[in-house]
Amino acid sequence: MNDVWLIGGQIFDATGRAPYRADLRISNGRIADIVEHDDVVDTSGTTHTANAPVTRYDITGCTVLPGLIDAHAHVGILRLSGQNEVPAPVQAAQVFANLATSLEQGFTTLRDLGGVDGGLVAAVEEGYIPGPRLLPSGRILSQTAGHGDLRRRFSSQCCNPGTGAEGIALPMHIVDGVSEALRAARDQFRRGATQIKVFASGGVLSEGDPLESPQFSEEELRAIVSVAEDRDSYVTAHAHTVRGIQRGIRAGVTCFEHGTILDEETVHMLAASGAVVVGTQTVAEIMRVAPESLGIPEAWLEDAARVREKMAESLTMLYEAGVPVGAGADLVGTDQTQRGWEIALRADIVDAQRAIESSTRVNAEILGIADDVGTVEGGKIADLVVVDFDPVQRVHLFKEQRPHLVFQAGDLVSRDGTLVTA
Repeated sequence: MNDVWLIGGQIFDATGRAPYRADLRISNGRIADIVEHDDVVDTSGTTHTANAPVTRYDITGCTVLPGLIDAHAHVGILRLSGQNEVPAPVQAAQVFANLATSLEQGFTTLRDLGGVDGGLVAAVEEGYIPGPRLLPSGRILSQTAGHGDLRRRFSSQCCNPGTGAEGIALPMHIVDGVSEALRAARDQFRRGATQIKVFASGGVLSEGDPLESPQFSEEELRAIVSVAEDRDSYVTAHAHTVRGIQRGIRAGVTCFEHGTILDEETVHMLAASGAVVVGTQTVAEIMRVAPESLGIPEAWLEDAARVREKMAESLTMLYEAGVPVGAGADLVGTDQTQRGWEIALRADIVDAQRAIESSTRVNAEILGIADDVGTVEGGKIADLVVVDFDPVQRVHLFKEQRPHLVFQAGDLVSRDGTLVTA
């Protein structure tokens, strides 16, 4: 691989340090050198890699960031209902498009929290389709009458609707009782899951499951956690409200999604247990400004408004208590172009630097991949984003424009918001 120099810009390394002026060298897909402005830099390549050509990018006026990470993605959930009516090849094309546009937005890692088959990882890793690094959860585990039970109310349907795209997008999995929970969790790992996702409370984008209601018994959750621990993995739980979160903590769940309506007791339990929370402001904002894009019935909007109002208050409590808070957009559908909103929205709660770190270093730590990505440091994989604005002073631009350059493992994959093809 060619050595690559990024020259003339500043570095936002996501370690807590303020941005600083430096030139950066990529070699063999990793960050090889970071040469600060006061040091002498030789970009000829002759003293670094013998007989290897060197590519240089003048990024004067730009800032280099770690590749962005969305810790709550659903690239395979294309419709909230009726997805099985879409032909499988069309679904495949739409999933591939969601992956490509994620790269164009600067997201080089996605943790997919339900909806895609583990085989999609191989398709990306082997270069058949462009896409971010994927950490799939397989089928989301839900209980009868839970958030993932998509059968029509009062119907006699015996099982959840499928997606009509076996091997592409996966339906949610209804399980009841410890034995079913054990089998289902084990099967997700068989199909390539890197972690398990469960529904531990009611939700907004469904009917018949009140937001406050906890879901899965403590025994069922503990069984699922035991399977994940046997695989040196973990369980993350959709949980908007305190009863579901507290039950999850007691069962050994270490990661919670949303954490929308909290109280001091629950925040204290989270901090004491060492658990983490992934906030999801983007989907709440979309429910405010464009609910029709999600196909949300009018009856669901009351819960959506309450979630939006409480989310900022709860996230503030978590930050003040020192609970690690990650970031996820929670986008669904075929127009997943708002991933960068999460950074801009988070900056309304904490300062811009911490908001960016939530979508880089903190997410990498939560996902267990911080040894390789999440910060701009020597030896890390060269997943890098170059923006042509000051990300701290103009953090709102993450909501409005795409990066100038995106590198994935040292390869340029997007320029000015458009995918670069070989």
